[in-house]
Amino acid sequence: MTNGLPLLPRTLKAVLVLSAIVLIALGGGLVFASHWIARLYGASESISGTNASQTAGAAILALGILAWIGARQEMRVVRAAVVPILFVWFLLKSIVAYLGLAAGVFQVSVGKTVFAFDVLLTIAYGYFLVVGLFDKP
Repeated sequence: MTNGLPLLPRTLKAVLVLSAIVLIALGGGLVFASHWIARLYGASESISGTNASQTAGAAILALGILAWIGARQEMRVVRAAVVPILFVWFLLKSIVAYLGLAAGVFQVSVGKTVFAFDVLLTIAYGYFLVVGLFDKP
């Protein structure tokens, strides 16, 4: 405890910082270098695809900033907003990554890596979500 505010557990803070770095890098890449990201994923390029990826990149960038700011907030704020939002994001992203991998949209190595990372973070945020339900306020 510092200044009467409970500190974030180190593991949660580490997961938030890791998420922030990955989301900011991916979001920034989609916004500012969408052609490079499309090539990395093995996806075909088009004008409408570029516009869609830049729009999605802006949202992903915002989630990265949320995770970064969340790593510096008091526990009640992180429990109430940051963890549930990131849990839902990574859960939905896991489903989309799986569907994209199954449909052959991604290069297999990149698709499997993205899917594994998304599932890992879904489990981590799910854990923090459930643990937060049973902790005392």
